[in-house]
Amino acid sequence: MVLRERIADHVYVFRSGLYAHVNAGLIATDEGCVVIDTLPFPQETQEIIEFVTKRLRSRVRYLVLTHCHADHVYGAFMFPGAEIVGHLLSRDLMIKQTRPALIEARQRNAALAEVRLELPTMLTEKQATLRLGDFTLVLDHAPGHSPDLLTVYVKEEKVLFASDAVMPIPYLVGGDINDFRRSLRVIMHMAPVEDVVQGHGDVLLRGEVNTILQAQLDYLDCIERTVQEILASGGGKTELDASDVEDCGMQRIALNGYVQQLHKGNLYYLYGQARRQAK
Repeated sequence: MVLRERIADHVYVFRSGLYAHVNAGLIATDEGCVVIDTLPFPQETQEIIEFVTKRLRSRVRYLVLTHCHADHVYGAFMFPGAEIVGHLLSRDLMIKQTRPALIEARQRNAALAEVRLELPTMLTEKQATLRLGDFTLVLDHAPGHSPDLLTVYVKEEKVLFASDAVMPIPYLVGGDINDFRRSLRVIMHMAPVEDVVQGHGDVLLRGEVNTILQAQLDYLDCIERTVQEILASGGGKTELDASDVEDCGMQRIALNGYVQQLHKGNLYYLYGQARRQAK
């Protein structure tokens, strides 16, 4: 079941009920709609399409894919009339990483049998502006979670779709911790922002954004420090597994407890990087 939330006059968020509370966005204008990311499974993305066509009596003009990860792009094939917007790096990453992963995923999950990978056709690198109707969408490069990640700021509604640059816990496997820090700091100093739509989980309101982002920066410092201490003491898997996400200030209950798994992924990723650098 997809949760639909209207967060501004012309802005909607659709949240997956099937996988990790993934968020997709919709901006409705007099000249059509912009969709930001898709949901992981076709039956969920279909609910967005039906809302556009039946409730709004409109069509999707642009689909922005914020980055190459499967849970944000698998539904792109369901928007044949839309221009697909993405980062310059996304096409190669989707070809090299997302496409092989999709082939494997189809074999494990029949719900993905019809999914075809659609690549961005309209590419940006650092920043781009998209205009539709009376609305201005500013796309900014925000690497860290992944090298190709874009955020989308809806200027007139003061809403930022932060994608996975902001999640209930930073997740950097496949990304870069220093890029992540820089991107979080940029988001902290953006103004004016009324709402921040995370890539997964609840929408953040203006009064809580900076506190949450500072906690995420503190978390990144904590996991880096934890890995350095484990390496210095000659530790390994046992010590990494003993680290609890709450030790680094994050709530264990977020994303139905999935954050602990993400936390361990972060630790193993940093540990592997540090080991390789030390050789």
